[in-house]
Amino acid sequence: MSKNESTPLLKGVRNDIVLDPSSGLEGFVAEEIEQDELLQDSSYTNYTEPSLTTDEDEKPFSPTRLRIILLSMYLGVFLASLDSTIITTLIGHIASEFNSLPKLPWIATSYLVSSATFQPIYGKISDIFGRRALLLFCNFFFTIGCFVCAIAPTVDYLILGRFISGIGGAGLTSLVTIATSDLIPLKSRGVYQGISNIAFGVGTAIGAIVGGLFADNESLGGWRGAFWIQIPLTLFSFGAIYLFFELPKNSLGYGTTDGVKEKLKSIDWFGSLSLITFLLLFLTGSSAGGKEIPFNSIGFKSLVIASIIALIIFIYIELKAKNPILPLQFLSIPTVLGVSIANFFFCMSAFTIFFTLPIYFTAVLNLNSQQIGNRFAPNFFSTIIGSLGGGLYIKYTGKYQRLLIISGVVGVLGTIRVAQVNPNYSVFEQYILLITPGMGISVIITATLIALISAVPHKHQAATTSISYLFRSCGSTLGVSIGSAIFNYKLNSELSSQVLKFKDSYDLEILEEIIYNAKHSSEYVFHGAPDFIRNTLINSYSQGTRLTFQVCVGWTILGFLGLFLIIENQLHATLKR
Repeated sequence: MSKNESTPLLKGVRNDIVLDPSSGLEGFVAEEIEQDELLQDSSYTNYTEPSLTTDEDEKPFSPTRLRIILLSMYLGVFLASLDSTIITTLIGHIASEFNSLPKLPWIATSYLVSSATFQPIYGKISDIFGRRALLLFCNFFFTIGCFVCAIAPTVDYLILGRFISGIGGAGLTSLVTIATSDLIPLKSRGVYQGISNIAFGVGTAIGAIVGGLFADNESLGGWRGAFWIQIPLTLFSFGAIYLFFELPKNSLGYGTTDGVKEKLKSIDWFGSLSLITFLLLFLTGSSAGGKEIPFNSIGFKSLVIASIIALIIFIYIELKAKNPILPLQFLSIPTVLGVSIANFFFCMSAFTIFFTLPIYFTAVLNLNSQQIGNRFAPNFFSTIIGSLGGGLYIKYTGKYQRLLIISGVVGVLGTIRVAQVNPNYSVFEQYILLITPGMGISVIITATLIALISAVPHKHQAATTSISYLFRSCGSTLGVSIGSAIFNYKLNSELSSQVLKFKDSYDLEILEEIIYNAKHSSEYVFHGAPDFIRNTLINSYSQGTRLTFQVCVGWTILGFLGLFLIIENQLHATLKR
C-alpha cells in the first residue's frame, strides 16, 4: 500500500498508548507521543521505523555530481549575500548620476525587504513544484533583477531591479538550506550548513569591496559593472543546476506528480498573499520607520495598523487552510517554538550590534571606515569557526542540545561584554569584542536548524525551515528598527539636556545647530564640532549606544531561554528518517 498523509508513520502501535487530544496537532504530535513511549519501553527498542525509500533508492549518485550540485547552490548563496551589501559603496556614485538623494535608502531597503518577504513561501511551493524548478526560477529572477539594475535609466528602475533581485535572492538562500537537507543525512547536515554560512559570510564581507572596485573604475563599467558581473555568474549557477541537479530517488524534493494546473490549485494562494502583504508592510515600516517615515506620521501609523490586520488575516487563513503555506500549528511543538524564539531574539541582538557598533567606533573612538572594518574582521572568522565547529560536533556526537546551551551562554556573555564597551578598552579588546557573540550565535543558527528538522517528519522539513527563516528575517529587521529607535531616543535626550547646559556661555542658536548636526552625523563629533562641546557629544553617543547594547543583552537572554524548549531528537546517519 502506498503511503500518503493519512498513513501512520508507525505500524503496530500498542493499544495501551493513549493519544493526547490536547496536543493541538491532529495526528502528528500524537505520533511523537507514541514514539516517545515506545522508545522509553525497553521491550520495543528493537522496533525499526518503516522508510519511504528502499535500500536501492538510497544508492548515492557520484560524489563529483554531489559536489557540483552543492557548489552551484553555494554560488547562489554567495551572490545573494554579495548583492545585499554591494550597494553600500555604490550609493555615492549612483547619487551623482541620478541626483535623487531622498530615494537612495530604498535602493538597499528594496532588496532586503523583498528578500525577507519571499523567503518563507519558497519552502512549501518547492514541495509542490520541486526544488530544482524553484532554484532555476530564483536564479532567473535574480538575473533579471541584476539586468534591470545594470541598464536602469532612472533611480526608480534601479529600485525595481533591486526588488526583483531580492525575490530571486530569497530563494537562493532558503532553498539551498532546504535542498541540502534532501541531499545530506541529518547527522552530517550541520557541516554543510556551516559551509553554506561561510559562502554567505564571504559574500557579505566582500560585497562592499567589490562595489568599491567597480565604482572607482569606469573601465570596468562603473557602478553598473557591479551588476553586469553578477549576471554570468548567476547564469553559470543556473546552468549547473539545470544540467546536474538531482536528488535521491523518491525524494520529496522532486515535488508532486500532479499536472501544472493541479499544482497551481494546491498552492495556498490566500495564505501566501496575506503573508506577503504582512511582511511587505511590516518590514517596510520597520526599515523606514523613524527615518524615511517618521514614527509619529500618519504613514507609519497606517503601516502598523495595516500590517497587524494582514497578520491576523494570515493567521486565520493558515489555521483553516488544508495545505497551509506555513504550518503554524507546528509552533505548538516545543522544539519548533524554541528554535523560532531563539532565532528571533538572537538575530535581533546580532543585527542591532552590527549596525550600532560602527556608530560607537566613529563617534566615541574616532575610527575611520577601514579601522572599523578591521575590528569586524575577527567576527567573520569566529563565525566560520562556530558554524563549521558546531556542524562537526553534531556530526561526530549526534547531539546538539548541550551544544546549544553552551553556545547560548557564550552568546549572552559576549553580548554583555559588548554592552560594557568604553574608551578604556585596549585596541586588542576592540578587535576581539565580537568574537564570542559571533561564535555563539553562529553555532546557534547552525544547531537550531538541525534541531528544527529533526523535530518534524521529513515531508515537513521545507515548510518548517521556512518558519525559521521567517523568524530570523523578522527578528533582524525589527531588531535594527527598535535598536535604532532606542539609540536615537537616548541620543536626542542626552544632547538636549547636556548641550543646552552651555546656554549661559554660548548663543542658543549655535547650540541648537550643534545638536542638529550631532543628531544627523556621527562623524561631526570629531570632524566639525567645536572643541568646547566635543566631550559632551562623545558622552551622549556613548550613552546612546550603551543603552542599545544593554537592550541587546535582554534580547539574547530571551533567546537563551528559548533554547531550553528544544528537545534532543535522534539524528539519522542516512537519508532514511
